[in-house]
Amino acid sequence: MSAPPPRASRVWPVLMVAAASAAVSQAFGRFTFSLLFTEVRDDFGLSNTAAGTLGSANLLAYLSGTLVLSVLIGRVGLSRTTRIGVAGVSVGLVVLAFSPGYLVVLVALLTTGVFAAGVWVTVPALAAASVRPERRGSAIGIVGAGIGLGIMVAATLHTGPGAGNWRAVYRVEAVLAVLVLVAAMRWLRVRSVKGPAHNGLDAMRAVPRWRRLLLTYGLYGFAMSLMVTFLVAVLMQDGGYSRSSASFAFSCFGAGTILGGPLFGPMADRWGRTVAMRLGLGCQALSALLIGWAVRPWAVLAAASFGLAFTGVPTTVAARMSDSLAAERFGSAYAVATLAFGVGLMAGPQVGGLIGDATGSFRPVFWSAAAVASLAGVLVRADPRVGPPLKP
Repeated sequence: MSAPPPRASRVWPVLMVAAASAAVSQAFGRFTFSLLFTEVRDDFGLSNTAAGTLGSANLLAYLSGTLVLSVLIGRVGLSRTTRIGVAGVSVGLVVLAFSPGYLVVLVALLTTGVFAAGVWVTVPALAAASVRPERRGSAIGIVGAGIGLGIMVAATLHTGPGAGNWRAVYRVEAVLAVLVLVAAMRWLRVRSVKGPAHNGLDAMRAVPRWRRLLLTYGLYGFAMSLMVTFLVAVLMQDGGYSRSSASFAFSCFGAGTILGGPLFGPMADRWGRTVAMRLGLGCQALSALLIGWAVRPWAVLAAASFGLAFTGVPTTVAARMSDSLAAERFGSAYAVATLAFGVGLMAGPQVGGLIGDATGSFRPVFWSAAAVASLAGVLVRADPRVGPPLKP
């Protein structure tokens, strides 16, 4: 069995540091490169394909890291794994901040990708272990909000202090990451029982209707990647938006990501995981239709709504899994769920690009995303068990 939750006086420091760690791993270690794509490409004189390979390498490294962690989390421990992950991402950000060439950037992005996995598959488990069972959804939602805040910080750096200098963006992020590492060494010490390495798939099997859950999460990832990748493109090409208007819509999406976790987490605690998950996927499907329609002001409002689903759905998935698993086994199982999500994430841009090339429009891409999200919502089934005991 996992150790009991820490004293109330320690809960908020744990949650805040866990949220900051999520920001470092996801927003800084993974999503910042998307903002800096053209600057890195032009600085090194790369083709779009060569520059795109950097982003793909980062994602592949992330998925590889989750595969390894699905087995090792039980042996290393949640808190220690998180601190190692933040440290590794910090090193990668420092290298990026002073990268002289393409190969160094490639190695640095591989580094941030691998170690980012060590953070994101553990911080939801740390959040769940730090509170009472009836507050797990809310706790995981707070951690998820850290990703949205990190995205907004990266966007602010991109248009402010780091405008026109991609290395400057990574320098500031590296400093912030080191500060988070110091905080993690001080406060991120949720006690749990370490033991032999867990088989992630075996842990996942303890979650009721786990196959449906993995398929649902993979479909969500596929629809999500379609929408994030082509959000600006559909508004500009099909909706006639200016670049500034499309960027504003993307900022609204970013704002929504901050609120999604804190909104859906308590909703999952109050109304149940199934209701919250269906609402999140329904929100995603409706948002996709309105964004594809690309008519003001509905597309902008839908971008913000999609941001809510962007962090809301993973929050409810993690909360549902935490109901059936103790901390380390949850971390191992969540790594497997992240792999299913990642497969959908990787397939989305390629399929969306093919649809766009074949039809000459990005509207069908968003209609497809709406259909996939709707299918995922249909697949969601109620957990047959209420308040199950934690498995050792």
